[in-house]
Amino acid sequence: MEQRKPSDSTTIGKVAAHVPDLIVYGDFSQELPFIESFDGVLLFADISGFTALTEKFSTDTSLDCGAEQLTQTLNHYVGDIVEKVLIYGGDILKFAGDALLALWRVQRSQMSDIITLALKCSLRIQKEYGVRETEVGLKLQVKIGLSAGHISKVVVGDNKHQYFLVLGRAVDEVRLAQNLAKASEVILSPNCWELCNRNMIEIETIKDQRSVKARYIKNISEIEFDEFFWKCTEYLQHYPTGENNSILRATSTLSPNDELEKSLRKYVMRNILKKIDDNQPLEYLSELRPVTIVFVNLQFDKSVSTLDLCKVIHDVSVKISNIIHVFSGKINKVFMFDKGCTFLCVFGLPGDKQADESAHALDSAFKIFNFCSKMSMKIKIVSIGVTSGSVFCGIVGHHARHEYTVIGQKVNLAARMMMYYPGLVSCDAVTYANSRLPHCFFEELPQAEMKGVVNPGVVYHYLGISEKPMIGQAQLTKERSEYYHLLGREKELEIYNSSLKGFVGSTVGRVIIYEGLMGYGKSKLLAEIAYLGQEAGHKVIAMELTKINVQQNFFVIQTLMAMFLGIEACKSDAERQKILQDKLRSVVEESYYCLLNNIFLVKRSHGIPFYCEELLRNLHLKNMLIFHLWEEEEEVDDEWEGLFSKLLVINSSSLANAIPSKTESPSSSDNELYICTIRQNVKLQNIMLPPTLKGIALAELDNMNSSEQMVVKCAAIIGLTFTTELLLHILPEWTKRKMNQTLAALVDSHIFKCFHKRKDSQKAQSQEMPSTELLVCPGTVRPIGQVSDIRSSVYNQIKQEQLVIQCGVMAFCMPMLQEAAYECWLKSQKKALHLKCASYLEGQAHKCRRCGEGDFISFHRHAVEMMLESIESQENISEQHQEYPFSEAASLIICTTLKRLEGPSFEGMERKAVTAEASLSSTCSPESVQMTSEDITTSTFSKKLELLLPQDIEKETEKALKKHKMLPEALKKHKMLPEENLKAEKIEKEFLERLDEIIHQSDRDWEKIKRLGSCECEDIVESVFVPLARHCMAMGEYTRGLYYLLECAAAYLHLSNNYMAFCNLNTAENLIKSVDFRATVINQFEEATFYRLKGEPAKVGEQMSPILPNAHREKKLAFLYQQGHCLSLLWQLFSLDTATNSKKFCHLAALMKVNSAEESEDESQIISSYSEFSLCCQMMGNEDKWMKYELMAIQRSSHLRVIGGGLLTTVKLAQSLASMKLCLGNLPLSIQLGYRAHEMCVRLKKPKLDYLVLCMLFKALFLSTRYQDCVQVLSWLEQLAVVEETIIGMACFFSYCLELLLYAGFSFKSFKECLEFIQRNEKNCILISQNSIMLGLYSSVAIWFARLQQWGNFKEPFEKARRLLRRTSASFFATNGFCRFLECEILMLRKHLEERPELVRETRTKTLKDLDQVLSRCSTSPICYPRVYHLKAYILLVLGNEEQSQIYLSQAFQLCDTYGNLLEKSWLEISNEWWFTAKGPMEDLWLKAAPDFRKWEIGMTERDFPEIHKTKYLLRVPALDINNPFPEPEIPDV
Repeated sequence: MEQRKPSDSTTIGKVAAHVPDLIVYGDFSQELPFIESFDGVLLFADISGFTALTEKFSTDTSLDCGAEQLTQTLNHYVGDIVEKVLIYGGDILKFAGDALLALWRVQRSQMSDIITLALKCSLRIQKEYGVRETEVGLKLQVKIGLSAGHISKVVVGDNKHQYFLVLGRAVDEVRLAQNLAKASEVILSPNCWELCNRNMIEIETIKDQRSVKARYIKNISEIEFDEFFWKCTEYLQHYPTGENNSILRATSTLSPNDELEKSLRKYVMRNILKKIDDNQPLEYLSELRPVTIVFVNLQFDKSVSTLDLCKVIHDVSVKISNIIHVFSGKINKVFMFDKGCTFLCVFGLPGDKQADESAHALDSAFKIFNFCSKMSMKIKIVSIGVTSGSVFCGIVGHHARHEYTVIGQKVNLAARMMMYYPGLVSCDAVTYANSRLPHCFFEELPQAEMKGVVNPGVVYHYLGISEKPMIGQAQLTKERSEYYHLLGREKELEIYNSSLKGFVGSTVGRVIIYEGLMGYGKSKLLAEIAYLGQEAGHKVIAMELTKINVQQNFFVIQTLMAMFLGIEACKSDAERQKILQDKLRSVVEESYYCLLNNIFLVKRSHGIPFYCEELLRNLHLKNMLIFHLWEEEEEVDDEWEGLFSKLLVINSSSLANAIPSKTESPSSSDNELYICTIRQNVKLQNIMLPPTLKGIALAELDNMNSSEQMVVKCAAIIGLTFTTELLLHILPEWTKRKMNQTLAALVDSHIFKCFHKRKDSQKAQSQEMPSTELLVCPGTVRPIGQVSDIRSSVYNQIKQEQLVIQCGVMAFCMPMLQEAAYECWLKSQKKALHLKCASYLEGQAHKCRRCGEGDFISFHRHAVEMMLESIESQENISEQHQEYPFSEAASLIICTTLKRLEGPSFEGMERKAVTAEASLSSTCSPESVQMTSEDITTSTFSKKLELLLPQDIEKETEKALKKHKMLPEALKKHKMLPEENLKAEKIEKEFLERLDEIIHQSDRDWEKIKRLGSCECEDIVESVFVPLARHCMAMGEYTRGLYYLLECAAAYLHLSNNYMAFCNLNTAENLIKSVDFRATVINQFEEATFYRLKGEPAKVGEQMSPILPNAHREKKLAFLYQQGHCLSLLWQLFSLDTATNSKKFCHLAALMKVNSAEESEDESQIISSYSEFSLCCQMMGNEDKWMKYELMAIQRSSHLRVIGGGLLTTVKLAQSLASMKLCLGNLPLSIQLGYRAHEMCVRLKKPKLDYLVLCMLFKALFLSTRYQDCVQVLSWLEQLAVVEETIIGMACFFSYCLELLLYAGFSFKSFKECLEFIQRNEKNCILISQNSIMLGLYSSVAIWFARLQQWGNFKEPFEKARRLLRRTSASFFATNGFCRFLECEILMLRKHLEERPELVRETRTKTLKDLDQVLSRCSTSPICYPRVYHLKAYILLVLGNEEQSQIYLSQAFQLCDTYGNLLEKSWLEISNEWWFTAKGPMEDLWLKAAPDFRKWEIGMTERDFPEIHKTKYLLRVPALDINNPFPEPEIPDV
């Protein structure tokens, strides 16, 4: 026989695949119940070892994963058996978990031949599939029983739902035969052995049994059997022959027939029909989900006739269907063997999820039990088992014939409970807990050892809601706690407050409806409203209904009347009766008292767990929490890793209610607070939702139609945010219009929300948005019968669709729904969809076109070619990215600029490669050299704001700083030879002219430049790289996941987002250390890249984009760029150490960086290396080289092509030089470079670089006291930060606004606005990573409060600034912030001198120590020296050393003249006059103007502020006790 394969089927074919031929070709005209009798052969196959396999999966893996693997193993095995049965002409009647029942329907005269055919099929199954090894080391074996004889088909149900079952002697015998079979055996029942052709079958008898074991078929060859087979097929009425021999079932070729399809659909659950109608793939019908299983077993009296039996089963099926339909329950299976008739019912299938499904299932089971028990004359025993938990819900079988079923431990447990606890309704502990019904409705049953069940837990007998509840107030299930503040409900509370105001003093009632699913916080909200009403002085009656209360008529009225009559607290009937009689006497006739007997029956409710409490409880039960007492003075860890600490503060009384008691749970007084932290190595992203929360989310998912469910589930694969393009790509055979219509409906239902850009979604997530979990309907109750405007509805629908079409990014409104929908997929389905997403996104994984479309880690993909090849083989992805010019407008600029601007020759340029290599061999080990050259990527712009700032160029100053004091020689400005000076000035002038020419040319082509888009790298990272990393990790492609995590980290550094860079590196580190990754050999290049990138978040700035070279050099260049970047970091780190050897290593590393750049022949890298080496030489005091290499960098830039990376390199060089000149005190040149760099950034649309330029430009203008220009630059910075939504830019802006207030005497933003910004954003993860900026902000706020003598407000910002000191580098921002912190300490020292002399010694020691430290840091920013010496002079003065104070004040004046620091000079002049030359007291103009400083508007000049240069804070000198200026602190008597 040839192997036959199924063909594609129509809709009717898909429906027929769920129904056997016995039904498809049956008679649909008969009334129900319908009985049909016939002869046939039955095959019952049971998989041996399935029970052991179930136990293995349940103990070794998680339940969900175990059910999924179990089902996949079963499906592969069962599918092969089904195919073999179909090939031999059998009809699969039923699937029952690990078993199947097949039928060969024939005439009585043909029975012997068909028995032989069925036996041949059975033996073939045993031969090919009799034993199969599984992945966990267990064997699957099949046991087969055969029977033959008279069979009856019974069809029961109603016009909507119909079910069939077969019964008769043959059915009973086939089950008994299978029970006698051992693994890999085929047993013939007695009747089957009687009817077969005994001459063809070799058997073996079974002791004490009439059944026999078949061994083989004898006296027939394969050729003869083929002839016999085709002869037998003529007896099989619906066997596909002739033209249909290529398919397994004739039903696959059914022609469309509406009547037939309508009849067949009655045998398939509506949930499945919806998905078939929606044309969803077969595998999408399977998922893992929490459900409630109800097994109903009916044992009949032996005297019941077949006709009566059919009527009973019919009546019971209709009754069960009607009972469970109310709660969206479904009958999944009906079958009958020797154990009686069994119904398998399921609550919570896809589309049917409800909040109280466990309670509904128990209620339904009890009603079914009562109904069946009344039929005692026909039904002997009724047994029902109810369980709840996660199971596999999906397709079992073969493509041609399959059924929808449920498989899992909970299914097995319910079936066993049904048989081991007969005559009652039993349930497991999970169902008992989830029902939230009173304990009095249950009775604990004794433990019973059940076959195939390990640790079943406590089993309960459900007694039903048979007892009347006691009278009492229906109290709220949630109490308001001062430790749990209600968050995210501002909108709901605002509606309540406004309604309450309207109600007070009015005679009109108000109704507010808050609608939401279980667990959305309605109880918490109600408790908060009750509290607010009581606080306002109103009498509040708050009550909450439970499932039991809802079933009672007029419950609310009963409760209110009980409270009014004062009987809500009565415990006995007699007490209640007495009170009622006393109060109703002379009001109601005594004869009517009896009418009140059944009225006042109320019951307290049982609460619903809220999200946070449920999650906390779940973590605690899994032993993932650690508790320890919270100490009030305990400081939070300020390290980088502290950003990722998982910490909760919990009150002990709240904790006791939130989580169950456990060994590690704290137990103490109610006033104690505990810190709750997550245990180490716990990955929260891998923890599945608790069943309760998952049930809540699935209830919402099941309220959607099948199309909406498919969209939500596919979107869940992509993530919380997703693009509509990617969603359309993974949706199975969907059109864009259909997707848009479905998305519009989901947006309207508050499932999704729209964003035009991903940046908008990030902004929305970071802000406190009104909750969309509750639908609030204040005062909008529509009268019954009012019909909404159809036109308005259609208009809104069209408008919503247009909104969806326009939006590019969407997001889930509720993350819990996304996680629950994601968990519904099977593991194999998840992997396939993740792979589909990854293959789609991979082609977009590169920088934006404006930035050259390369890797964020230079030539990363070429350094790890093998990894890329492996992923391409999965989806045949082979997409190359060619280099595009920077822009068309930039190309036009070059056409003329390059002709006009010919740069000077490179006279005197020299290469130091040989020298560097020789030095390296003598100072570094070969291993370190190899690691440096092979690891770490991305060519980064070396002039980052945080680390790469100019150093002090004078050796005398450096020596003086080592001694922690200033020498007079340091005041001498370095002087070059006249000819060198002229050459430098000429080159700098030519560079400025070149920038002017580029700007001028770009103005001519401005129209074309305006059409260019901005840099899109940020959107690409969020929408491509981050999801790619997640998809790869989900697929188990950990090497590839590491690749994209590193790309993400490098990209965020490129975007100056240090926090997100560190987050990705933290994830990468956890991946490298994980067990799953240890077996993988990490690429050495990527390992080095990881360690290099981990040092990057300390810096701020953009990376230099290399120009793509020829293909054969790409891998070598990747290593060269990595080597250069490592060397860049090394020399900067060595520069922070004052040891002599460190200086040598610093010089060596910087020189090696030059060699590496020159070897790469990349002009951008070479220019960067020259700038860095110049900076290094400045710090070392090498007077011959620092200016030489600076000029070489400028000269080299003249040969750059001013397109692509060349133009960007020119702009960055200008920014770097502006920063360098600012720190060195060449303020005029810094200002000129800054303005030009800003103009070019605006034209090239590089906002990330522009905000760095504006920061440097403002500082140079501010120190030059060009206040009008300062205000203009600040307005540019504010506009840029607002438009680009750059939190770092806003922080810098407000930092500078505070500087204007403190040191200029006017305001651009008020102090209140600045303080509000800090308080609102100080917990922002990105700002937390910017230590230097936050140091300046906190110190400025502390200075403000100290100057105004608001010491109570001073402490908090001062302490926050103090904790940041040790985390800052020697950058300009850090040094500037340190200077402001030093001023805070000085003001506090003065306060202690005046008010608390006993603290002076301690404060003085700390202040002098910090003064020495800030002096050493000024070596990188000499422009800060005047401020430091000004403050040092003041310290000496307040400590009584007037002579030394005058010396340092004089030195500060000279430094101001040296560096052009006019701002500090104006303050020094006032201090000098106040301290030494004033004849009388001076007026403090700063304190006079504070706190309401006059605002400098755009367009104002210094003429509007006549005394601006005198509005400085006067550093007062306190009076000291001459005899005891610094007394020792008094020690109290013990």
